[in-house]
Amino acid sequence: MLGWIAFLGGTSAVLLWMSRAQPFPEIGSRWAWLMLGLTGILAIAMNSPRTMNPILPAIIAGAIGGLGVVVGAMHDRRKQDVLLAPFAGMWFVAATVSALAEGWSSYNQTEQWVGFILATIVILLEVFLFWKGLVIGVQGISWSQAALRQLDRGLIDGERGAISMFEKSWNVDESWLDAMSHVALVRIHNFQNNSAAASKHAELLERLGGEESVEGEWIAKIDSCLKRLSKPVFESE
Repeated sequence: MLGWIAFLGGTSAVLLWMSRAQPFPEIGSRWAWLMLGLTGILAIAMNSPRTMNPILPAIIAGAIGGLGVVVGAMHDRRKQDVLLAPFAGMWFVAATVSALAEGWSSYNQTEQWVGFILATIVILLEVFLFWKGLVIGVQGISWSQAALRQLDRGLIDGERGAISMFEKSWNVDESWLDAMSHVALVRIHNFQNNSAAASKHAELLERLGGEESVEGEWIAKIDSCLKRLSKPVFESE
């Protein structure tokens, strides 16, 4: 029981810490807080007068882990988060292996082979999730999406501001994404009367084909956000 509490609490704390560096930190943070809360309940229950069912931690890890893998895969497909799926996969793998090991001695040879194959598939899936999430890492388009959201919120400067996120959205294999970022940065710096930075990004944009290489809808969205920010408070109300 103590091992489960240490495992679930430790992995949840690491997920919470690593999520802070993601373009959309709230995705992993919510699941980390959920598992930390459940781990705290397990710790309290462990010290209660009534004996807790020993398979309860595995059930919680399996249920939250399985659901987290599905949700994490959906966010990964949308280019929003790469951490939730591999961390939730760890919880699911631990629950699966624990369930198989619990009754291993009572299985016949065929059931043991099926259990071994199932455990191998689950572990290989987790290896793939870690490779895709932590080795490949966050893609440039994820930072671009997050930067547009911050700009729409009016958050321009700072570590979590639109400028900082647009500056992280470069991709050597996709020049169109670089052009989109430069277009946005040119307009943002002009909005802030920072002509030197705007000229720098305008020059880089020209090397990529100029504004003609960027979708008009993207430019219109950037202009719309900045136009709304330029209005006085009493007008926007």
